[in-house]
This record gives sequence, structure tokens and C-alpha cells, in this order.
Amino acid sequence: MNTLFYAPQMAAYGGMERHICSLAALTARRGHRVTLLTTSNSLGEDLRAEIDHPAISLHELPAARNRAGKVRKLQWLLSEVIKARRQSWDLIYTNGQSALARVVWHAAGESARRVHHHHTAADAGEQATWSGGFRRVLRDAGELVACSRATRDAINHAVKRTNTVFLPYLTRCPVAAESVREVEPRTTLNFGFMGRLIREKGIDAICRLSADPTLAHITWHLHGAGKDYPPEFFRAWPRIVYHGAYIGTAAQAAAFTHLDAVVLFSVHNEGMPLSLIEAMSAGLPWIATDRGGTRELAVSPANCVVVPHPASDVALRHAVNDLTGRIHHRVISRVTQRDAYDKNFSPSVVGRRWMEFIEAHLPAPPASSLAAATLLPASPSVS
Repeated sequence: MNTLFYAPQMAAYGGMERHICSLAALTARRGHRVTLLTTSNSLGEDLRAEIDHPAISLHELPAARNRAGKVRKLQWLLSEVIKARRQSWDLIYTNGQSALARVVWHAAGESARRVHHHHTAADAGEQATWSGGFRRVLRDAGELVACSRATRDAINHAVKRTNTVFLPYLTRCPVAAESVREVEPRTTLNFGFMGRLIREKGIDAICRLSADPTLAHITWHLHGAGKDYPPEFFRAWPRIVYHGAYIGTAAQAAAFTHLDAVVLFSVHNEGMPLSLIEAMSAGLPWIATDRGGTRELAVSPANCVVVPHPASDVALRHAVNDLTGRIHHRVISRVTQRDAYDKNFSPSVVGRRWMEFIEAHLPAPPASSLAAATLLPASPSVS
């Protein structure tokens, strides 16, 4: 097949960026051609290496993420679509909350499959931010993919569809299975956050909890960056260790080595948080607020705490103490958490599902061919 992928301005190493690059790489290894359009040139070297394949052609607007205005992005995208019309396309995959997906669809005739992938919650609050153009994308896409069952149901209700499908994120596994083993509980536990440092992710709640004298047995580690939280912000919080941004799978795997649990106190429209999925690959338990499809990740209930939203500091403190007790009483199991990841979210499982979807109209390939192609690049081993 000849496939055209479009993703609005990708960051150096975000969750959706990891999915897009993994999906493009797997599609190429399956023998299909991929042209990837994005309205920025900010991808990190780790992800660029993943899509360094002779069947993948990356076309980027020559401007860093969030530096190009709407007019410049539209002009560039129109020029790429005009050039793309010289080819025949089998599938167009678009992504994100952008009405520009409709522009990309014009690269192909009516015979091409038009797949749009939505990766946030699509809840009532988010729907209030949708432009009329984006609603038409959701309404008119030939096929819609949602990142969680909750997102699927919300989209179907919002735009009166019945055929949105759920597919989990595809991304490389940052931690090798043989590296996951049970560990003796520490007296002082290390709880961590990994991702963009924005207020919507509950960073302020982490700060307040770090100052709670009843939680003195917790040290909080923040891995990520964001303009709302410059490094000096955390000097006022002595039990917070700020590590800064992490770029690449190896850096992510290394960050997991000193953590006992991961937290995500989101107050906004999560779809299915990739940071929690990747923490599960390391066998780590997690605490998260009940946003979007987050509770769908709690497939190993003993190793997860889902806090009702909105969550007060008292509720979050209770959740932290709950998980702390489970760790110290050896109720949680890293091996069991990793097993839940392997069965539900590993690259081999998710890759197979995505390829079955993308290749739905092709003759069935030999089973051995699919099994070999769904193996993503080797993951670093954490010990």
C-alpha cells in the first residue's frame, strides 16, 4: 500500500509522537510505503532513528514546534497536498484535534481509506473546545479510531456515529521483560511523574503532597519540562527532585530504575495515558485520577489506584497511603504488572491489532510474516 500519515506539529519526545513513529515504522516493515507530514521539525533523534527506513519519507515544515502560525502551516500543508495528488494513495491516516485533517484528505480520491485517530478523552469539557471544522472531521472521516473505549463512546455520542473503533497506543517497550523483578520495599519510597510539566497534569497537587508531613516517607521525582514550571520553581519543595526533560527510550528506562510508583493527577482530558502504560512495562504500580480511559489501564487492580475526579488533596493523600501500604505489605507485584502489560499493551499485541486494522482490505498474509513484522526495535534492558 501507499500510505499518507499526517500529524500536527510533533514534539521531541511526546506520547503521541512515540505512537506515530512506531506505527509508521511498523507499517514500513510490513512492506508498505509511508509518507509522513508534520507541521514542525522538532522530532528528537531517538524518534528520527526509528523512522529511518527506506520506505518512509518524512516531510516537515521547516519551523520548530509552536513557532509557525496558522497561515504558514496551512500554506505549507496545501503545497504538500498538491504534490501528493500526483500519486495514488490507499490509506490516509490523520491524527489530533485539528481541522487540517480535511486538507490532507484532498491528496487522494474517494477510493482511499480516510482514517482519523483521536487521542484525548472527547468528554464534555473537551467537546466545548472543538471547532466546527474539527467536528466535521469526526463526522466525515471514513473510519475513526479512539485511544480508549471511553473516548470511543464519547465520540460516537457527540457526532452521532456508531462505528468508532478502539485501538491502544503503539509504542516501543522501554524496559526488557527480563529486567522486571520483585524488589524489597524501601523505607523512603520514590514516587514519580513522567511527562509534560503543565498544570493540567496535577503538578501543583504533587507539590502540596510533598509538603504534607504525613507523607514524609515519600520522595517525589519529576521527569519532564514545561514553561509553567522552570527548574527554580521546585527549590521551595525540598522533597521534590526535579530531573528535567528526558528524551529517548533509554533515558526513560533509566528514569524508571529509581522509582517505586508513578502518579498522574490529571484534571484534564486524558485519553489513555501512555506514561502509565510505559510505567507498567517496568512493572511499576501507579496512582491516577479517573480521567478519560485511565481506569481501563487498571487491568491488574492490586497494582493500580484510580482516584475519583475531581480529587481533593485528602483523597490523593489517602490514595498515596493506600499504595504505600500495598508496597510495604508486598501486595503489589512488579512481575504481575509487567504480565498485564505484556498481555494488553505490548508492541507485539498492539502492533498486531493495528496491522489487522490497516491491512483490513488486503489478502491475509502468512501468520509467520505478521509475527515477525510486529517486533519493534529491541528495548534497553533495565537492571
